[in-house]
Amino acid sequence: MRMDRSTYYYLKASTICLTIIAGGVVTAFLVYTKALMIPLVISIFFYTILIQFTLYLRQRFSLPKWLALTIAILSFAALFAVGIGFTANSVGSFLKGAETYRETVLASSKDLITSLNAHGISIDQHVVENYLSNLPLFDWLKNISGKAFHLLSNAVLVILFLTFFLFGRKKTPGITNPSIKAMLANVSIYLSVKLMASLITGVAVAAVLIGFSVKQAVLFALFAFLLNFIPSVGSIIAVLLPIPVLFLQFGISPTFVIIIILLFAIEFIIGNLVEPRFLGEGVDLHPAVVVASLIFWTLIWGIPGAFLSVPITASIKIVLKNIKYTQSAAEFLAGRLPK
Repeated sequence: MRMDRSTYYYLKASTICLTIIAGGVVTAFLVYTKALMIPLVISIFFYTILIQFTLYLRQRFSLPKWLALTIAILSFAALFAVGIGFTANSVGSFLKGAETYRETVLASSKDLITSLNAHGISIDQHVVENYLSNLPLFDWLKNISGKAFHLLSNAVLVILFLTFFLFGRKKTPGITNPSIKAMLANVSIYLSVKLMASLITGVAVAAVLIGFSVKQAVLFALFAFLLNFIPSVGSIIAVLLPIPVLFLQFGISPTFVIIIILLFAIEFIIGNLVEPRFLGEGVDLHPAVVVASLIFWTLIWGIPGAFLSVPITASIKIVLKNIKYTQSAAEFLAGRLPK
């Protein structure tokens, strides 16, 4: 039976309205359940990496399953322990030298204000010195402590979920759904390549900063490793973070410029040459969609959302691609206009 034009447009408008309402409901659900959903999603992605690493160990070294899984878990635990140790040590060193940094900033600001006044730009030096001398360092430390406690609670939930995924699946049948298998494979490839690229980035940044004897070099290398997981803006932030310390240590000098150029070169080569070569089509998302997903998930889940934006969006795209009525939406996310 052929429907008339008014019925067709009514059904189409109803579908659009229902889709908008459903999107709002899902967004609200994600916002109000983020305390539970963020650790759950992170644990799923960690589980995917651990399983792939376990499979690699079994195939490469012919290890039994329990031994390969044990090695994989211990390797990841050691990696995180080293990262946490370096972070705590570097932050502690930075806080111990906070007074030295304050004095350096005061001296630099005094020279800058004197230069500006000589060129006819009047700035009250006493106002600037009073502001810099009364920076709320203790309030910042309190905020850092609160963030650390929140991060610790999320880590406990991640470990709990991950334990259930790893050891609660003995009687669970294997995954046979092609959509889920494709999603897991895609996310696993992306995360594995991203992890290796981030490690290379962190090591290269550490080599440059340690080579020039930059203070807090290990901390900035760790930030470069973590921020490489954030698409588009992560690499820019990783380069900008050490600039204040570089300025305080070297001033505007050739060494300062050389270090900045080397950091930009590392981020550019790895982000634009190395990663695309190993990812191939990768997550098959248009760059505009990557940026939009970064903004959306950051607004919804904050910093964890920024780290998870690409794998989550890629997973959604795979699900849409395997549903008949949403294949056009999947093509749109890939940057191809539906036919």
